[in-house]
Amino acid sequence: MSDSEVVSGTEPQDMKRLAPEKVLEKLDSLSADDKIRLRLIERRRCAGTDFQQGQLYSEAVCRALIGKRRCPVDVPLIAFLAQTMRSLASHRRTQMKREQSLTKVSRGGEVMELQVATNQHNPEAALIEQEDTGIVAAIYGCLEGDDEAQLVIMAIADGKKGKELRDEIGIDQAAYDYAMRRIKKALKKKFPEGLPS
Repeated sequence: MSDSEVVSGTEPQDMKRLAPEKVLEKLDSLSADDKIRLRLIERRRCAGTDFQQGQLYSEAVCRALIGKRRCPVDVPLIAFLAQTMRSLASHRRTQMKREQSLTKVSRGGEVMELQVATNQHNPEAALIEQEDTGIVAAIYGCLEGDDEAQLVIMAIADGKKGKELRDEIGIDQAAYDYAMRRIKKALKKKFPEGLPS
């Protein structure tokens, strides 16, 4: 810790979160009952998703180990993994609702299944889901001259959301909502059939 951190009484962000090695140690020290509890939580959270048995738990553990999800030091690992599984399952359910399954018969008589996004005019979701630089450039180009909306697009493309996004670009909730309305309006005008994929 630096002298300024000692004086101000704050800790660096990494000191408040478990390092991946500590997560691994805690995983190794889980009791058999704890492991059973986590599997039961996983089974409950998988309802309504396409996760197979063991996948949701494995995904939660992987995200904790590679640092995509960071466990606070003062939170029990079981609670953290349970919350991570809840979040992952919730996001998957939302993603599955946005996809509409269509079937098409090819000329050869084969049935082909197509996935069509039903939420085509949601720029935030499109950027986060696709993270395609072409999509980002297309949306950014629609907003020529609207610096605030372009900043919002770039922050979303960087994975920022909510308060973190607003703080980064220095706007309040009302300004953010207004920028999103302008973005949606510009997209509907430029891409009436939906965003290019």
